[in-house]
Amino acid sequence: MRLKRRNETLRSGLLALAAAIFVVLGASSTARAATSAPALRLVARQAPHDRGAVELIATLQMPHSVATSKPASLAGAAVSFSVHLNEFSGAPLLTLGTSITNAAGVATLTYRPTWTGHQAFVATAANAAGTTLASATTSFAATRAAHPFAGTVQAVRPDGVIGQWVVGVLLALVATVWVTLIAVVVRVNLRLAR
Repeated sequence: MRLKRRNETLRSGLLALAAAIFVVLGASSTARAATSAPALRLVARQAPHDRGAVELIATLQMPHSVATSKPASLAGAAVSFSVHLNEFSGAPLLTLGTSITNAAGVATLTYRPTWTGHQAFVATAANAAGTTLASATTSFAATRAAHPFAGTVQAVRPDGVIGQWVVGVLLALVATVWVTLIAVVVRVNLRLAR
């Protein structure tokens, strides 16, 4: 009987030890996986070549402990740049564009804001398979804004003076048509009344 109890105690002790080892190994592999994930750093600054533009710079970095023991290639990751739209409920994201990281893990995008004030930018890096590697946010206070239709409608818009004349002529034509229609209706009603 004592031998049976001793065996059961030994068996339960070994099971507890195996469970503890399993938990420790699982936690260390999870910690190792967490430290091996790349990090993304996003910076927004005024573009040096264009005072009305914002330059977004995303840098994909490996953690220091992983980078020294096992170098990883940071080139070729697709970084998607977006901006929060505060005009709508929930502040949805407007995609600005995508850039590919170079050998140093840096991707850049130049953006011309269409409104002034505080703007929140988001960058998301993904590998070739489309799996998200990391994301980052930053903000920038834009002091200049490009016209939202710059380069499209604005390019075909007539000059200011010509535009005023065109508007005046079109209003005069519309007024003439309405006066003519009213005169015809009144004239027809008078003839029918006689």
